[in-house]
Amino acid sequence: MKKAFVILGMGLALLAAAALVMTQTSWGQNFLMKRLIATTLLDTPMAWDDPDVLRVFVCGSASPLGVSERAQSCIVVAGGSTFFIVDAGAGSTANLIRARLPMRNLAGVLLTHFHSDHISALGDTNLVSWVGGRTAQLDVYGPEGVGSVVDGFNKAYALDRTYRTEHHGSELLPPDVGPMRPQLIAMGEVMEVGEFSIRPFSVDHDPVRPAVGYRFDYRGRSVVVSGDTNALQSTATALRGTDLLLHDALSRPMVHAMRDAAATAGNTRMVQILDDILEYHAHTDSLTDVSREAGVAMLALYHLVPVPANGIAESIFRRGLPSEIRLVDDGTVFNLPANADTIEVVQIF
Repeated sequence: MKKAFVILGMGLALLAAAALVMTQTSWGQNFLMKRLIATTLLDTPMAWDDPDVLRVFVCGSASPLGVSERAQSCIVVAGGSTFFIVDAGAGSTANLIRARLPMRNLAGVLLTHFHSDHISALGDTNLVSWVGGRTAQLDVYGPEGVGSVVDGFNKAYALDRTYRTEHHGSELLPPDVGPMRPQLIAMGEVMEVGEFSIRPFSVDHDPVRPAVGYRFDYRGRSVVVSGDTNALQSTATALRGTDLLLHDALSRPMVHAMRDAAATAGNTRMVQILDDILEYHAHTDSLTDVSREAGVAMLALYHLVPVPANGIAESIFRRGLPSEIRLVDDGTVFNLPANADTIEVVQIF
């Protein structure tokens, strides 16, 4: 027994010495740094370019209401060597990088409307895909007004693009590829991009007009991204038989509680804002029946109003919702194998 304790003590001493060498010496720190950088740059959580799977990645699940470390509205739809981003809310670009998406393959950004929490990361998303090796201008699709939004971001980033091309050279960063290109969509008309069929449809987000959602079809699978809307019925045709519906959602009990707290504090401005918010987002208690009637296979809620801050808040948000309905988080991925009916849900961070 005494010999065993001696051996154990020697082993622990060796481990402690190794830890000191690795963390407190230049050699050890450099070794750890190289390993960490290699892991960060090279490890990919999944094969984004698999042509036999339609992948849907939540790069932003939050709304502006409440305090949260989550990114704001952003959904990636990927199939094969092509992927699209629906909306580019604050913080979402960091999640795109974190997920190791091949940004050079970004085929377009589709905007549902022009609230700041859906467009504020557009410039950074364009920059990251340009630096990542995209070889043509980034197409930004949207309803009437998309030209003004894209022109504004292009002007705001004009000097930045000049600096980067001068610094790194035009071969690496071609100046003609840097600016974004607006693409005006037509309601109901199907856009064919590679193997994707994409159909925009009008939604009710009054007084925000126009506002749209998008349906994606790829190799026998489909996903609908609602954007912001308070009337699920307006999306009924687009929803019909879809595999996956990502819909924005508002918790009436939580917003009412926030309103009451604001009223008690005498914050009349916030009271009005919270009253107004109730009018143009889908309430959780309105979602289940309509999605079931439309034959939606899986309903997942994003753009959460407000983002649940803890388990109790999440339980309140889920009141009245069947257990199979998902509240997504940043890093949620839905994998839909081609020409099948299964959906795998994983969390990559």
